[in-house]
Amino acid sequence: MSHATDRYVAQSPPTAASEDLTVQQSKSKSNTLNSQRNGNTLGYGYSVGGGGSGGGGSSSSRPEKLTVLDMTLESLGLRNLTSKDIGVLIMLGFMFLLFVISVTGFFVMWFTEYYNNTMLKNLILAENSETANSWLQPDPKYDTLLKAHIFNYTNIEDFLAGRADKMHVEDLGPLTYQEHTVKDQVSFNKNHTVTFRDKKSYKLLPEKSTLREDDVVLVPNVPLLSAAVHVKRMPAFKRLLVTGTIKLFEEPLFKRLTAHEYLWGYRDKIISLESLGGGKTHFGLLKTRNGTSVDSVQLNTGEDDISKFSIITQFNGKPQLDFWQGDECNRIDGSEPSMFSPTELQTRNPVYVFLQVLCRKVPLHFEKEETIYNDIDVLRYRTPLDVFAHPSENPANECFCKNTDRCLPSGVINATKCYDDSPIFPSFPHFFSGDPVLYKDFEGIKPDADLHQTYADIHPRFGFPISGASRIQINIMLDKTPLLRNQAARLENATILPLIWIEITAGDFNDDVLHTLYVSTFGLDAIQLALKYGTLLVSVTTFSLIVASVYYLNSKREEQQLEHSKSSAELEALAGPAPGNGSVVVVQVLPHSVSHAHRGDP
Repeated sequence: MSHATDRYVAQSPPTAASEDLTVQQSKSKSNTLNSQRNGNTLGYGYSVGGGGSGGGGSSSSRPEKLTVLDMTLESLGLRNLTSKDIGVLIMLGFMFLLFVISVTGFFVMWFTEYYNNTMLKNLILAENSETANSWLQPDPKYDTLLKAHIFNYTNIEDFLAGRADKMHVEDLGPLTYQEHTVKDQVSFNKNHTVTFRDKKSYKLLPEKSTLREDDVVLVPNVPLLSAAVHVKRMPAFKRLLVTGTIKLFEEPLFKRLTAHEYLWGYRDKIISLESLGGGKTHFGLLKTRNGTSVDSVQLNTGEDDISKFSIITQFNGKPQLDFWQGDECNRIDGSEPSMFSPTELQTRNPVYVFLQVLCRKVPLHFEKEETIYNDIDVLRYRTPLDVFAHPSENPANECFCKNTDRCLPSGVINATKCYDDSPIFPSFPHFFSGDPVLYKDFEGIKPDADLHQTYADIHPRFGFPISGASRIQINIMLDKTPLLRNQAARLENATILPLIWIEITAGDFNDDVLHTLYVSTFGLDAIQLALKYGTLLVSVTTFSLIVASVYYLNSKREEQQLEHSKSSAELEALAGPAPGNGSVVVVQVLPHSVSHAHRGDP
């Protein structure tokens, strides 16, 4: 019976228990899919069961604790990353940081003046700075040259005697001197200015001179011509007394002197008079240049504003001059001749230089970019031709003409108040750009722009003149007062007599100076170009790497999403339609013996 029964069970259709197991397995697959749908996936394909309505079987496992990196990657859909993927992500962050820095540098170098302004901070004259110390006590290798030309009146005796139609002047020189300038009586002020006096010393350079100091020249008697003007303004009694005293000296209208005496000083009887010389005993046209200047200058150090660098703010303790008529002509806001603000040069607008020899500021107009000393670029500036023009030609000069009884023709400027009322009328050498009427009674005056016009070759980055020439002629006007009337009968009143002309030029730079100039010029330019194009290159490179990294990570994300969708589709195909109530079915497999007992089998 039992054998028959066993054969019956083996051949019978599936029992209720086997059907139950099949249903439970199907429901279990369905539950796994539902768990994935409900977001209970840990990322490894294992589902977390919940308590069922009839089974009460709650799982003891809990979700993993996610780190910040996990959550970040989860939000980006990049959970399952390999070490290579993480490396790409780290590189992306580094590239982004480098990109931000390079783009910032790119805009700074290409669209701002930050680099130039940083370099310019080294130019300011801050107290105790290296720049200030070099300016106060410069190395002699940077000394300038002073070249003096003397007008020798070769036939003046014949002219005064009526034996010659015109005065013949011979331009002798130059006498060349090395000019060393230091700053004396220096005071750095709290308002970003420095007050000082120039202290100059001179050394003759015979090898650069075409005239000797002991050569004798025949020149106008400057103390006598100057005394004639001063005596005219004295009270009557004093005028008679001084006139009589001077006539006793029997001073000629033109006298013979050595070149050294004429330039650097000789003992003069007229100057020795207390009423005229004020205690002085010697006279020389360049005497006041040698030693500490009588004039004090205050200029801006550039510490508060680099655009104000080198601008003169006071002259002899005054913020304005009092030599001229009108505020515009009395303004002193020109640069000190040895340096300019580089920011002012960038616009190529006119710059102004204050010349103590003229007691006024003079404009310099940009002419062109030039290359000197084998590939050093400079900005060439020149004085305009109408700087000393008559107000009818240059209305801006009208206020320079109001402090005198007469306004002289174009080409000279009345500087009598600048020279203690002595009749000094400066001009360009050989009356360059002046009215020919000024030299109609002279032979030997030959104006030439190349020789007689002032120009400056200025370094565009540093603002100091590398080359150039500052050229000025000193003239004296003849005033035919009773003191001179007899000797000057042949001369017209108000005749302008040329005395000397001088030019200040840069010294001959040695190889050491030129090397320093090359390094400072091309070195800084090379650094600037490297930074400009380097930031551009880094910006483009990092941007390309960022794009490539993002493309790689995006492809990885799409690949993961595709794999996830495929896995979900396979599970749905196995499970069929999902249970409506979303319950979890727990599968319990009974031992074979228990199953038979349940059915009542022995």
